[in-house]
Amino acid sequence: RCEWCSRSESHYFDRAQRGCIDCPAAGTRFAILFGIVLAAAGASIVFYLALTRIAACGRAGARAAHRLARIELSVGFQPKLKIFVSFYQIGATLGPVYGVRLHRSLTQWTDILDAFSLDVLGLAYPAACIGSMRYRLLLGAMWPYGIILLGAAALASHAIAVWLLSGRADNLVRATLGRMLYWAIFVVYLVLPSVSRSIFKAKQCESYDINAFTRERRSYLVADLDVLCSDDDPEFRGLDAIFWTFFGVWPVLAPLAFLALLLWIRPAVRAQRIGPLARACR
Repeated sequence: RCEWCSRSESHYFDRAQRGCIDCPAAGTRFAILFGIVLAAAGASIVFYLALTRIAACGRAGARAAHRLARIELSVGFQPKLKIFVSFYQIGATLGPVYGVRLHRSLTQWTDILDAFSLDVLGLAYPAACIGSMRYRLLLGAMWPYGIILLGAAALASHAIAVWLLSGRADNLVRATLGRMLYWAIFVVYLVLPSVSRSIFKAKQCESYDINAFTRERRSYLVADLDVLCSDDDPEFRGLDAIFWTFFGVWPVLAPLAFLALLLWIRPAVRAQRIGPLARACR
């Protein structure tokens, strides 16, 4: 099995075509991704406004809003969505991140989870065309912060527009901070498995026979076959500090932060006193 291209700076291995092809234009790919994200965000906003303002459409609208509220209360879409996402996170990270190997009889029906990925960079542009493994690792672990900052900027702009149009700032700052916290929690919760998998690509090596007579073997990085998994390779040594830094930030600190938040809001939730922090963690 060989998935290495000799001109790796301008080519990448495409499994569908089983060969090396030219790297696509980065501007076109990311423009398409930006358009898809923008369209999805616009559709979500329109859908949210339609649901929140349907009650103002006369008696029929109020009846439809009451019926939708009863359906949501009886079915509970949000808890079921959280269970599905959590199940995906466990199935997607057991092997690549935590090194857990289950029997095939337990995992053959979960292979469908591999078709779902929140690795935005990997979906938008081939990883081999981005650059060195160091750059890929930094970009793969840092892009969620950019998404969080963009969302926070949009929420802040919305709050400023409301303040300028209405002239009222009652609880506006607190409500905006709560929405920002909810957005940050939502993004980290969704991208944690894919980001953790991209971080562990800096440690996933595969051994190859290089001499059939002496049975000498060498290990190379699966994500970048130009990198030799040895301390003799300066690029591999340089990945070590970056890996451990982001390992502490994502697979370790992110779940601990979620646990700390749950423990912090536990008394308020049990007493049914839902404050801004508990509302942001829903």
